[in-house]
Amino acid sequence: MNLCILWHMHQPFYKNLITGRYEMPWVRLHGTKDYYDMVAILDEFPTIKQTFNLVPSLLEQIEEYSRGEAIDDHLELSRKKVSELADADKAEMLANFFKANYETMIKPYPRYDQLYVLRRQGAGKFSEEDWCDLQVWSNLAWIDPMFHQDKPIKSLLAKGKRFSENDKNLLLDYQRNIIGKIIPKYKEVAQRGQIELSVTPYFHPILPLLVDTEIARQSVPQISLPENRFRRPEDARLQVESAIEFFESRFGFRPAGMWPSEGSVSEQVVPLLAEQGIKWIATDEEILAMSLGKGVRGGGDDSLITTGELYQPYQITVDSKSIDIFFRDHAISDLIGFVYSRFDPQDAAADFVGKLEAIEANLKRKSRHGTVCVALDGENAWEYFAEDGRPFLKALYNRLAEHSTIKTATFAEAIGNGSEKGSLKRLHPGSWINHNFNIWIGHKEDNKAWDLLFAAREELAMRVNEVKLDNQKDKLSLAMKEILVAEGSDWCWWFGDEHHSPDNDRFDQLYRSHLMNAYELLGLKVPPELQKPIRTDYIRSHLTEPIDYLKPTLDGKITHYYEWASAGFFDCRKAGSTMHKADRKLRAIYYGYGRRGEVFFRIDPATGTDLKKIAVKFAFTKPEGLEIIFNGSGLQSSGTVEYMNFGLNNILEIEVRANGIGGDSSAVSVHILEDDKEVEKWPVVDTIPIRPDIA
Repeated sequence: MNLCILWHMHQPFYKNLITGRYEMPWVRLHGTKDYYDMVAILDEFPTIKQTFNLVPSLLEQIEEYSRGEAIDDHLELSRKKVSELADADKAEMLANFFKANYETMIKPYPRYDQLYVLRRQGAGKFSEEDWCDLQVWSNLAWIDPMFHQDKPIKSLLAKGKRFSENDKNLLLDYQRNIIGKIIPKYKEVAQRGQIELSVTPYFHPILPLLVDTEIARQSVPQISLPENRFRRPEDARLQVESAIEFFESRFGFRPAGMWPSEGSVSEQVVPLLAEQGIKWIATDEEILAMSLGKGVRGGGDDSLITTGELYQPYQITVDSKSIDIFFRDHAISDLIGFVYSRFDPQDAAADFVGKLEAIEANLKRKSRHGTVCVALDGENAWEYFAEDGRPFLKALYNRLAEHSTIKTATFAEAIGNGSEKGSLKRLHPGSWINHNFNIWIGHKEDNKAWDLLFAAREELAMRVNEVKLDNQKDKLSLAMKEILVAEGSDWCWWFGDEHHSPDNDRFDQLYRSHLMNAYELLGLKVPPELQKPIRTDYIRSHLTEPIDYLKPTLDGKITHYYEWASAGFFDCRKAGSTMHKADRKLRAIYYGYGRRGEVFFRIDPATGTDLKKIAVKFAFTKPEGLEIIFNGSGLQSSGTVEYMNFGLNNILEIEVRANGIGGDSSAVSVHILEDDKEVEKWPVVDTIPIRPDIA
C-alpha cells in the first residue's frame, strides 16, 4: 500500500510593500524552528519519501530574511540595546515576547519560565538583565532542537541567563544563517529524488472564489454573499502562473503537483491548472464524498472508508483538460495535527501505523492495492510536541522504513506506478473544511472584506489603460501586487466567528493596509471604511456572559426550558484556532452563578462523544492552581473546595463552591482528556471570565 504524506508549508504574506517592514515575525521564527528540520530529518531516513508543498509567497519572505533585508518589530526590539528601550518598547515586549506554547517552549527553560511569571508584575519589576534575557529567550526558544549542539546555541543554552549584547547578536546572526539554508536544503533533497516539491497559487488565494464568488452557493445554497459579485478568473490565472514561474526559477523545474490553498477546488479551476502543466492536486475526503454522493465513514457498507474508494487517486476531465486528484484521510491527518502531541512518541507512531495497517487489511479483503493520502500543515502542529516533534517523526519514520508492505511514495510516483485510478464525473466545489467555503465567505465580516477588495480591484482595473509613464507603471504593478496579496485566504480565515488568535487585530489591520496601499499607489484617496476595523472582539463572537442567577437541577438533563436560560454560553462549534480540527468532543459550554457563590457548569457533548469515557477538567486562574476534574463517574479537585456536585445523563451539570472564585482575575478554561492525555481545550485562546457579582 502506498502512503503519500504532504506537508503544507505556509505563512501569510506579512510584508507591507510600501514601508518594506514585516508586520509579524512568524516566517522568521518558524524558519528557525520548522522549515529546515522538517526536510533535513529525512537525511537519517533515506528510504522515506515525502511531498512538501511550498507557497511562493513564503519562499519570497524566507529569501528576504536570509539576505538580511527583512525587518519586523520583534526582530528590531530584539536587536535594540537594553539601555535604548523606551517604555513603549517594553510594553510591546511584555505583550509579544511570550507568544509560544507554554508547555513546550517556555516551561522547559527555567529562565524563560521565570520571566514569564515575572511578567505578571509588570515592566517595573524587570531589570536591565531581565530585559536582555527576554530578548534572547524569545528567539532562542524558537531554535529547533536539531541545532542545540551548534555554536553558539549550545553555549547560550548552557549559560541560560545574564546574556550579553554580544550573546544576543550572535544568536540573531545564527537565525539568519539557518534561514539561508532552507531553500537550498529542499532543492538538495528534491534533486536526489527523496521528496517531491509541489506548489500553491502565489499568495495562497481561494481559487474558486477568485474565479467567481457565486460558486459558494453551490456548496451552501442559503449562504449570504457579499453585495458585489467578485469575478476575476484572470487573477486566479495570474496567481497560478506566477507561482509556477517563481518555483521554476528557484528549483529549476516546473512542479507536477499543487495543493490548492485550503484544499479549495471547483470544476472551473481544473482547466486553469491543467493548462499550466499541473498533473495532480489534493484536497479533502469530504469533497470526494460529495462528488460521489456517498458517506465517508461509519455510514454502512457503502461508505468510502469501507469500500476503499477513498484510497485511490481520481481523474476528472473538464473542457477536455484532465487532472488527477488525491483525497486525504481527514481523521488520520488530524491525529498528527491535533492529537499525537499528547502521546508518547513511540505510542503515537504505533497508533498511526496501526491505523494504516487496518486500512491495508480492509483493502486486501477487497483486492485493492490502495494509496492513503495524508495532508496537513507542516509547521503549526510542532509547537505542541515535545522537542518540536522530532522524537515522534523519528519513531514514525523508523516504523515506516521497516514496514514490509506499507511504502511511502511521492504523489507523482503514486500516479505514475500504474496504481488504480477512479473516474469523477463531477467535482463538488469546496475546501478541506466542511466541503464548502464558509470560512472565507458568508459571514458579515468576510463579506465586508470581499466588498472592500472588490472596490479596490475595480479602481485598479479602471486605471490600467490610463498609465503611460514608466514610473506610473511601476506603481501600477506594485498596486496589483497589493491586490494579489489581499486575495490570499489568510485574512478571511480570521474574519468571521470560526477562528481566533491573539493577533486578530493585527491581521485585520494588515489586510486593510494592503488595500489602502493599493489606493495610495494609484494616487487615489483611501476610502474611510478602510480606516475602520472589520473584526469585532473575537471572544464575544463565541461567548455570551450570564445575565441572571441560576438554580439548575443537577440531573444531567435539561429539566425545563428556563433552567439555563440566563446562563453564559460558549459555542465550541464555531470557535477555533490557527488550525482547524474537524472532530470536536464538545458542542457547547454553559456556565452561571448561584446567589450563594455557587458556580455552575453545563457541558454539552458533540455527537458521538460519550461523557463517561472522557475526563473534563476545569482549570481556574483564581484561586491559583484550583482544578476540578470530572473523570467519567465522579469529581475530584486539586485544591480546597467547600462543596461540589454533579449530574450526568445526556449532558454534564456541575456545581462548585470554593473560596476565592470570582473577581477581575478569575477565569476558567475547560480541558478534555482521553487516557490522561489532553485532546481539546476551550477556549483555545483566552479564558472564560468568572464574575459572580451580577449587577
